[in-house]
Amino acid sequence: MTRSLPDQSLGPEWTILELLARGIIDDSEVQMVRDLLTTDTLKWGELLEQALRHKMFPMLAHQIMSASLRFDVPTNIYMHLESALEWNRWQIEVFRRETVRVAQALADRGIPFVVTKGMAFESTLYDSLGTRYMNDIDFMITPRDRDKVMTVMQELGFRPFVDWAKDARREEISSRLNPDHLPKLAREIDQPGIRLIDIDIANSLTWTKSPFDVPVEEALENPVAQPIPGMSGVSIPCFRPIYQFLFTVLHLFREAWLQKFVESGTDVGLMKFGDVIRLIDRNQNKLTDSELLRIMQTHGVTDAVAWVLRHMDETFHTHAVELLALEKHGNEKLLRSQMRSPGYVNAWSESMRGRLQSKSRGSVQPVAPAHRGS
Repeated sequence: MTRSLPDQSLGPEWTILELLARGIIDDSEVQMVRDLLTTDTLKWGELLEQALRHKMFPMLAHQIMSASLRFDVPTNIYMHLESALEWNRWQIEVFRRETVRVAQALADRGIPFVVTKGMAFESTLYDSLGTRYMNDIDFMITPRDRDKVMTVMQELGFRPFVDWAKDARREEISSRLNPDHLPKLAREIDQPGIRLIDIDIANSLTWTKSPFDVPVEEALENPVAQPIPGMSGVSIPCFRPIYQFLFTVLHLFREAWLQKFVESGTDVGLMKFGDVIRLIDRNQNKLTDSELLRIMQTHGVTDAVAWVLRHMDETFHTHAVELLALEKHGNEKLLRSQMRSPGYVNAWSESMRGRLQSKSRGSVQPVAPAHRGS
């Protein structure tokens, strides 16, 4: 996807993060990031805070390290970034080993599954650089295998994360359990600085009571064997590119549209769009044939996907809607009717870009439907 350089209307700090989120692709972008990082007007507090909010701290650290800016960055900030990057790399190594452990146990029982999100992306979309931040390890299974998977996880030493939580948080966590996920699971480990490993196991590509869905059984067919860096001969099953793309975009749509994610502070961020941009860049040929459009139309997700891509194009100067031939889709009025509720984004008088930068999203309430009960 060809694209222009972002404007700097939201300041050099935000421009740096936008460039990093969508991926540095040529020398002009490398130089732009370097110039912005060394400008006298850069506000380091703002840059670091936004990098943390959008889970881009390790990525920012790597960019500064690789650009040899040790003597251009305040010493205490440089040292902190360096430590954060090393810590993230160590955690990824721990997550890789645990992912393989769980994957082998599920495979031994003949249970169909794939690994999704961060662990699937860090070695493909992010080049195994240790820059992709992740909170947990994500798997996808079929609804019919929920009980069998829960038994396997318990045998591996996992139990519901609610059991680890303090009493004050148990009711809050329990209220978030849905039929589209197993309870959040955790296992205590003896590793420096890491006490618990969390695993999130989903059994839907959308969410409970979603008006549309892509059947998990279909998505799990013919998974791709993805090698694990540093573990010779070891691989994990992941979605085929088309279903990886659909799951990623529909997950982003859910968190952009439903207010509850805004209120809990887990709605859209720069890196969630960054994942989509990288998936399209990496799999353009496979995503631009007729199969993707056919699958989207069959399962009624075309407008939701196009809605996400329109916002992505406007924010990051990409051309995904045109590339995937979705110009006639993504009508927000139609989606609002389909969802039977207003999109949270309607509460904003500004663009998605402004929404992403805002630090007070949860204080804004969604716009009421034009006709209540319609």
